[in-house]
Amino acid sequence: MADSQRFDNLFAWMSESNAISVINQSSQELANPGIKYIAATRLGACTSPESLDALLIASQGERADIFERITRRKAIEALGRRKDASTLSVIMDALHSDDEPTVVNSIDSLISIGLPLNHQSKTVLCKRVFHHSTVVSRAAIQCLNRLGVDEFSADIAQLEVHSDHLVSGAALAYSVQFTRSQEKLDLLCSRLLNPVVAVRRAAVIDLGDAGHEACLPYLALSPVSMPLRAKSALRITGTAHRHIFDANLEKILVDDARYLSYPADMSEPASTEEIVGYLRHRDEGKQYLGAKKLLELDKSEQTSALSDVWTEYGSDYGVHYLITSIISLARQTDLAHIAIEALNNKEPQYAKSRIAAVWACLNLGLVDQRPAIERLFLETKWEPLKITCFNALKLL
Repeated sequence: MADSQRFDNLFAWMSESNAISVINQSSQELANPGIKYIAATRLGACTSPESLDALLIASQGERADIFERITRRKAIEALGRRKDASTLSVIMDALHSDDEPTVVNSIDSLISIGLPLNHQSKTVLCKRVFHHSTVVSRAAIQCLNRLGVDEFSADIAQLEVHSDHLVSGAALAYSVQFTRSQEKLDLLCSRLLNPVVAVRRAAVIDLGDAGHEACLPYLALSPVSMPLRAKSALRITGTAHRHIFDANLEKILVDDARYLSYPADMSEPASTEEIVGYLRHRDEGKQYLGAKKLLELDKSEQTSALSDVWTEYGSDYGVHYLITSIISLARQTDLAHIAIEALNNKEPQYAKSRIAAVWACLNLGLVDQRPAIERLFLETKWEPLKITCFNALKLL
């Protein structure tokens, strides 16, 4: 689920008129200056001309005050969500900012709007490719790739050997997208087994940008978060035909930790205490190894361990997802109530748990939950969850 959708829920208490009033005030006049950039985010979900005008004003000009700078960044991000072509000149002006996050947000907004770039815009973006910031450089390459600008292959190819994996990965993805190079695709795929989780995550994103279907089996086996892998897989397979369920996408959405490929130096947990530590780790590879260990326990020991972990750490959204997934994969009928609870939990941070819960309803034969899954299918805008519901309903 996109962060912007989470923000819509979090900031729904702020009315449009209030948000416009706040964003038009100086941060120095506000008792809580941080509310100004909350207002900018709130206006991204609005549709009126007045709210768009407020965002345009907030998106222009360099700012010395930190709260004003953050407000500008958030306003530019909000313009991307509004997808109004009349805002492109303001977004393009922000590409020249000295504030790196402002530049990145302006690039991301160009991607969100998705309109073809003119020659001048392409030239400016190509210059950003060679920015001193690796984050800006990566974002610029991604923008050129995603908007179908293929005339800078020779320039971007120079960065395929860049020392920073963020830049080299984006450059390799650009090359694969437009040349279909299997050799460069293989290099990107090899990063999915890197011991550094940030490298693995970046590689998943880069493979989505590369757009080559040959990488799908590798994405399916990578120990990186399921939503991130699903997003990249869907960029490759498309979402128009949910009745055609790609086998590799199914593996990603089912997400069985027993069948993932782990970095060679990543060891499994040796005790129940270590399993808990792994489940709560920030590296998804460790999380999945903890889940794998739980899946390999005998039934009675597994039931007890799952209940204990759920009681103690079930509020942790990562643990919440993994426990729900294990209940599904291990056919833990004694813990079906946890899956039903996860299915009906509408808090955004537990969105991926609903995917695991849908599979659990299928695997545990919870036919009485079919109406809830049907409603979820109709209500959700998150494609991985919608696809899961559609395919589970065919079998439930």
